[in-house]
Amino acid sequence: MAVGLMYTSQFTAVSITNATQDIWELVAAAGVSVIVHWVQIDFEPVITSGVAQDVRARLQLVERSTTGSGGAAVTPAGLHPRNTVAATTVTTRTVTTPGTIGDIRWSDARSIIVPIEKIWTPDTRQPIQGGGRLCVFLQTALGAAFNASSTICFEEI
Repeated sequence: MAVGLMYTSQFTAVSITNATQDIWELVAAAGVSVIVHWVQIDFEPVITSGVAQDVRARLQLVERSTTGSGGAAVTPAGLHPRNTVAATTVTTRTVTTPGTIGDIRWSDARSIIVPIEKIWTPDTRQPIQGGGRLCVFLQTALGAAFNASSTICFEEI
């Protein structure tokens, strides 16, 4: 059960370039801790002769000590209609030049044919300390540009 204010940030049909990049960068405000509950990513695979071509997305959840550059800010939305407090956490999508990497918290290679959804259980939800950064990192280029949509859900406590 959430004890803080819940938010989601999302983007739809954005080109993920053929390069390593942070699909999401979350920067917690000083003095505000954040917990990441889940992330979902849908890629639009290339269809050849009626068959979706399988590509593996090598994803990591990483801490960063510096903020990257490029990308676009996404305004988080309160998850509950009564949540009228604007999030202090900054969310940025498709950061083309990631910042300095720190600890890797999760790593996986997933097919882009199937929507990617990572839901952390209550004991494994991903904390970000106030002033800290946590990123969903596309570790290896996909071999081509793909359109993608994504949502990330987090809680400020």
